[in-house]
Amino acid sequence: MSAECRKLVAGRAKLTASTLGLSLCLAIAATVPSRAVNCSNSPNNPWLVSTVDPPAADDHAIRKLISMYHWALDDHRIVQLQGLFTDSVTYELCNAAGEQLVSKTNRSQLELYLQDYFNTFVTNGTQARHIASNTILHAFNATTVQGKTTVVVTLQHNDIETPVLDYTASFRTEFKNDGISWKFSKMTLITDGPKLELRAR
Repeated sequence: MSAECRKLVAGRAKLTASTLGLSLCLAIAATVPSRAVNCSNSPNNPWLVSTVDPPAADDHAIRKLISMYHWALDDHRIVQLQGLFTDSVTYELCNAAGEQLVSKTNRSQLELYLQDYFNTFVTNGTQARHIASNTILHAFNATTVQGKTTVVVTLQHNDIETPVLDYTASFRTEFKNDGISWKFSKMTLITDGPKLELRAR
């Protein structure tokens, strides 16, 4: 390889490291263990088993809840998560291959997990944007609603001009009404990439 080619390759590698390397430095999710654990809410499992639409007021309240959750992720503020989860909420991060990457089984565990996520983004000066769309909500019964949302996430690093695509995912949700308000009771984020295990929330 000529000296000019080596210089060009090195320059491109440096740019790639600047754009993508910092993104990888944000990794705080659990590393996939040597023996993969199957996702309990597998991508192959049926979801939205009901076809009944929730009442309009409940539909509106739940869609607002989804938006509030994603704004809390983008604002990096744990206080914005207050009142969004049941005490026994379960959270699962899975990849498209059906491997479980992260599992949290109550509200305290989930909030600590998300606080670590917030701290890492603040430390690195990186801004995430969660773009949620195509939400479908079906009432399972009077106090339970299941949902499915498409999520697209971008990252804006402080050393590049425009944001980069981080990942896309299917966000499977379940909501419970405690007699006062709707809250998340189950959350499963299934990334579209079979190998992605970093940053996804």
